[in-house]
Amino acid sequence: RGESEARALLRAIEQRLQECRLEMHPEKSGVVYCKDADRRGSYPRIHFTFLGYTFRPRKVKARNGKAWMSFLPAVSAAAIKRMNRTIREWHLPRQSPASLSELAIRYNATLRGWLNYYGHFYKSAMRRVFDHFDQQLPRWARRRYRKHADSTRLSRRWL
Repeated sequence: RGESEARALLRAIEQRLQECRLEMHPEKSGVVYCKDADRRGSYPRIHFTFLGYTFRPRKVKARNGKAWMSFLPAVSAAAIKRMNRTIREWHLPRQSPASLSELAIRYNATLRGWLNYYGHFYKSAMRRVFDHFDQQLPRWARRRYRKHADSTRLSRRWL
């Protein structure tokens, strides 16, 4: 199956949609080259985003420890940006009256949902989101407990 076959399929889908009085979005629809260890060609479009996942070539480590390239989904940059914005909107450091267990009750469901959805494939790509959340907790601890007010390291160790 080659590029010509893919383009023919794209045209057939476009015709079928026109019969239904629908049209394809020109920027969102196209042929993407699924580059991996076996496909080494170079094409202008080698990634796409769908349902919050970016599909692109990524390094994978096999069970035998050997690294190779595969075409895999992972959380998209836009989804990471949205999640980090949501974490900022929670204003964690300002919630000093709340205890750590209250914060856990309040935010665990959301964080677990993100991890279950976006972490299904390539879980390590979610690290940026959880690192951002983890950076907010010591700031919360420094405001809540005066003994941690001067030291980020001390508040991190306490957590």
